[in-house]
Amino acid sequence: MQEVLIPCGFAFKLIFGTPGNEDLLLRLVQAILSEKGIVSVTLEPQEQVGLRPDARRSVVDVRCGTPDGSELIIEMQVKSQDDFTDRMVFYSSFPIINRLQRGDNTSYALTPLYMVGITDFIVPGVIANGDMINHYTIRNVKDNGIEFTDSIHYVTVELPKLTATLAEVKDTADWILYTIKNMGTMKEMPSEYHGSYLEKMFEMSKFASMDEMSQREYLARYMWEVDQRSQLRTARNEGLAEGLAEGEARGHAMLLDTARRMLAKGIDIDIIAELTTLSSDEIRLCSFSFLLRYILEYTLVRKPQ
Repeated sequence: MQEVLIPCGFAFKLIFGTPGNEDLLLRLVQAILSEKGIVSVTLEPQEQVGLRPDARRSVVDVRCGTPDGSELIIEMQVKSQDDFTDRMVFYSSFPIINRLQRGDNTSYALTPLYMVGITDFIVPGVIANGDMINHYTIRNVKDNGIEFTDSIHYVTVELPKLTATLAEVKDTADWILYTIKNMGTMKEMPSEYHGSYLEKMFEMSKFASMDEMSQREYLARYMWEVDQRSQLRTARNEGLAEGLAEGEARGHAMLLDTARRMLAKGIDIDIIAELTTLSSDEIRLCSFSFLLRYILEYTLVRKPQ
């Protein structure tokens, strides 16, 4: 079993920043901001621009909105940075600038912004405590109970502080944070994940850690499994009306067509044979037939005048 790497960088964006994965993102947001009672999230563009065309731009890992108008920026950082808190402040400035660019000049009122930093280290420069999740706002220095504004929030999630076991976090909000923290040491998916939302997250992390060739083979196998289910269902349904023999023949023709399309994508014949159950000779023959038909069509029908 290939080792799965901790979902940082590309993998973190793939898991939580991909349209269609809002269910995973919602679980993550609910674990971090449980007190807000967030019931849904909407993915937003990850690139944030400055005021000028030549101004520095920022591309965040994940950016999303909530039904109450709040905006969240979530960053995953594995290696420690001594200026990490300043980086969070820098990233939080872009949504404010972008709001100005939208042309609302009737008020300075801002909707709540949450800048979230998930770290695989203890954030330097901040007085440490035992809490994994810490929430900071702008408050009076002498009287911390007096809040200056509720518009900007900084939230740190320091994964090293999560010391609970899998059995202790299973079916709790921290389960997804436990998975993010321990993904790099998991050689295979825990049995507790089967049938849960974390099975999807684990598979995506595994894909992100593969080299390019492994990813191509994984996608080829995935495409084949989907095509097979779809084609066999179609052949079976049509076979009920046309007769079993004709349905099976049509299904075989669909397999040959799938093999031709996989060949066109450069997938190895042995892999196609394994996935389609067609013989290597059948695959070579359908490839030759396709090429011959193309040549005849080009020379006889599309022959230049």
